[in-house]
Amino acid sequence: MSQSVAAAVTRKVQRQSGGSFIRVRDLEVRIGATRHAIEVVMSRLAAADVVQSFGRGVYWKGDMGRGGMQPPSAAALGIEIGGVGSGPCDVSAARFLGLTSQVPVAEHIAVPGRAPAPLSGVVFHSRPYSRAKHALRPAEVAVLEVLRIWPSGVEETWRTFCSRISQLIERGVVRLEVVSAALNDERTPDARRHWRAFRERAATSR
Repeated sequence: MSQSVAAAVTRKVQRQSGGSFIRVRDLEVRIGATRHAIEVVMSRLAAADVVQSFGRGVYWKGDMGRGGMQPPSAAALGIEIGGVGSGPCDVSAARFLGLTSQVPVAEHIAVPGRAPAPLSGVVFHSRPYSRAKHALRPAEVAVLEVLRIWPSGVEETWRTFCSRISQLIERGVVRLEVVSAALNDERTPDARRHWRAFRERAATSR
C-alpha cells in the first residue's frame, strides 16, 4: 500500500465532522484506491481510537468526551448498517413519529432484503428489497411500518397520525408519491388500506 493512499484516507477522516459515519465504499470513490488498501488504513485508525469499526465497511467518527469517543445511537447505527431504504419499525417507528411514549428495549430497524445479524441494542427485520430501489428515507419507512401495524403500539389517535404525516409531507420529509409507489410492493393489505384512508382524509380536508 502506498503512503499516498494512507495519507489521503487519513486526511478524509480528519476532515470528517464528529458524529458521522464513514463508509469504505464512499472512500473508494473519492480516493480511487482499492477497498483492501482503504480497509488497512481504517483498521489502523480504529486501533488508534480515531474511529470505531462496526463491520461491513462502516466506521464511526464520534465527538470526543471525557470518557472518550461518543458512540452513535442504536437507531442511527441500525439505519446506517441497514443501508438505503432502512428505517425504524414496530414500536421504534411509532416512537420515531412521536406517536408513543414507549421506549423499546432495543431499536427495531426494517431493512430491504436480508436482515443483518443483530447488533447490541438493535434488532433487524427483513422487508421488500424494493424499498432500496425507491430510496425510502427513515421517516418514510416509519410511516410504512406504522401503517402495517396500526393501531398496535400506537398511543395517539388516527387523526393525530394523519396530521403528523401531512406535516412531514409539507416539510418535504415524506414524499407522497414515493410512499404510494413503495406500498405497491408491500405484502400487508392493511398498510395499503390505511394509506388509502389517509389520502382520502387528506383530500377532504383541503
